[in-house]
Amino acid sequence: MSHKQTGMTLIEMVIALAVIGILTGYAVPNYQEFKHNKMMTSEINRLVSSLHFARNQSIILGRHVILCPSQSLQSCDATSQWHKGWLVFRDDNQNRTLDNNEIILTTEQAMQDSLKAVASVYRQKIRYDRLGASPGTNLSIRFCDFRGAQHAKAIIVNNIGRPRVADTDHC
Repeated sequence: MSHKQTGMTLIEMVIALAVIGILTGYAVPNYQEFKHNKMMTSEINRLVSSLHFARNQSIILGRHVILCPSQSLQSCDATSQWHKGWLVFRDDNQNRTLDNNEIILTTEQAMQDSLKAVASVYRQKIRYDRLGASPGTNLSIRFCDFRGAQHAKAIIVNNIGRPRVADTDHC
């Protein structure tokens, strides 16, 4: 009685492992790139969502609304570092400062540690007026991670108050 054995020969197994190794060598770097791009996009979308929220609230409430960087989530920071967190508040007396009687509309926690989001030191806060406009100079918030300027993005808020995302060549 003869038994026919089925299975892989040593040569077939070595070839299969070589093919798997080559495919893995191509896939891992692409996956890392995809992961970092997804993380940056997610954080950009979170800030853009807050910009839309602040603008909508200024129109709905008919009041000035401020969006500013805030690590404590209790008051605005005197920095341009948006990656540490931010808050949106109703600016009833239009002094661009969160006072005791003014209402915080929403807050957002810090971004992922590997990401930095920094604006110009000349425009640290975003003020929306009753009509949803953001008068003054355009605001640019640059997003960078350890990969450098070739992967940098920016959120640009124009005087009308609309944000857009663009590529930028510096961090």
